[in-house]
Amino acid sequence: MTNELLLKKELFQGKPVYDYRGTMLDVSRHFFGVDEVRRLLDVMYRLRLNKFHWHFSDDQGFRIALKNYPKLEEIASKRSFTAYGGFLKKKFRDNTPYAGFYTEEEVRSIVSYATERGIEVIPELSMPGHSSALVAAYPELSCSGEKIEVPGDFGVMDNVLCIGNDDVMRFMDKLLHTLVDLFEAKTFHIDFDEVRLTHLKTCPKCQAKMKELGTARVEDLKLYAKNFFRDSLKKQGLEVILYNDGMEEADTSVVCFHWDSRDKLGERTVQWINEGQQTIIANCEYLYMDYPYVWTPLKKTYSFNPVLKGVAKPENIIGVEAPLWTESVEGHPKLAFNAYYRLAALAEIGWFGEKRRPYKEFIKRLRENEEYFFGEKLNIPDRILNPNLFRRLRMTKKSLMQDMNCEFREVEKFYFSKV
Repeated sequence: MTNELLLKKELFQGKPVYDYRGTMLDVSRHFFGVDEVRRLLDVMYRLRLNKFHWHFSDDQGFRIALKNYPKLEEIASKRSFTAYGGFLKKKFRDNTPYAGFYTEEEVRSIVSYATERGIEVIPELSMPGHSSALVAAYPELSCSGEKIEVPGDFGVMDNVLCIGNDDVMRFMDKLLHTLVDLFEAKTFHIDFDEVRLTHLKTCPKCQAKMKELGTARVEDLKLYAKNFFRDSLKKQGLEVILYNDGMEEADTSVVCFHWDSRDKLGERTVQWINEGQQTIIANCEYLYMDYPYVWTPLKKTYSFNPVLKGVAKPENIIGVEAPLWTESVEGHPKLAFNAYYRLAALAEIGWFGEKRRPYKEFIKRLRENEEYFFGEKLNIPDRILNPNLFRRLRMTKKSLMQDMNCEFREVEKFYFSKV
C-alpha cells in the first residue's frame, strides 16, 4: 500500500459527520490564477473537503470574462489602486493598476478538475450589495446611473443595485443564469449580506416599487429581491444559499450560511435551525482564515463546535466552511500560511465532529505529513500558530493599526519553505 493510500485509510475512516465540508476563496480582492486554484483543490481533495465556494465578484473586481458581457472584462476586472495597512487603518495605497479574470474556458476547466476530485463548485454572485465592480461596468444598474470606478478600498460600499428598476432585475437574472449554465451549477450562493439601503430610500423607482408592494419599509425591497432570485433559481432546480445577515426571515427553501453572530444574529440562526432551516456553519471568530493567528489561534479553530448553543435540532446543520477573504492575502505563500493548517483543522471538525483527536495528536500528525497534505512543508512555529498573551496583545495592535501581514513577514523571512 502506498503512503498516500495508507494516510487516506488511517485518517478518514467511516462516514463523515457533516456532508458539507467546504472552503471559500475570494478572488475579487486579490486574484488567484488557474494553477493556484487547482493547487487549492488538490489540498482540499487530500483533506476530504468536498465543497469549493468560489467568491468571484465583489466591490473590488468581477473576475469572470463573459462573452455576452464584454464590460465585465474591460472595466469590472480592473482597478487603479489597492489599499494596504492595518485592519482598522489603511496606511497607504499602491497605485499600481490591478487586474485579473478567468475566461469561460478556464472556469469550465476548473469545474471539471474539481469534479474529478469529488468536489462541488458553488459559485457566488454578490448582489444587491458588494456590487461596485458591476456598477462600474454597467452604471445603469444603480439607482443614480452615475459612472464610478472599481474601488481599491475595502469595506462595505454604498453602490447597491437598483431593486426598484425592473430592467435591473431582468439584467441580473439573465446574468445569474448565464453563470449557472457556465458552472453547470447545482447550488448557487446569491449573497444578500451587508446591503446598504441609503440610495434606495431616495430613489424614485425604488419608492414606486415599495408602493407597488404595499410597504413603507425599504428593507422589504431586499426581501422582494431575495425572493425574486431565489424563485428564479429554484425553478431551475438549484439549491440556493444566503448569508445569515442577508435573511430577513426563516425560509426553509434556502440554505442559511451562518457567519455572523453579532446583534443577536446568532440567536436568530439558532431559532431558524430549530425551525428546520438547513444551515452551514462558518463562524467568523473561529473559521475565517484571513484573520491573523493572534486573533484566531489554530487551537481555537480546532476546538470549534459547529452545534451552536441552544440548537435542539443539530441534524439541520449540514456542514462547516472556512472562508478565505483576501483583502490582505496576495500570492501563494500568504494563502498557504493563512489557510492550510486551518483547512486541516476544519477537515477533522467536518469528518469527526466531537470525536476528533486531541489537539496535540492532530498537530503532531499534521507536522509529520504536511508535505503530503499541502505539497510543501510550511514549518510554521507554534509561537505563531498559538501565540502567548504578550504576543497576542502586541501583534493584535500592529495588525489592526499598521500591517495585517505582520506575523506572516516573520514566517516568510525565517521559516517559510517556498515552493
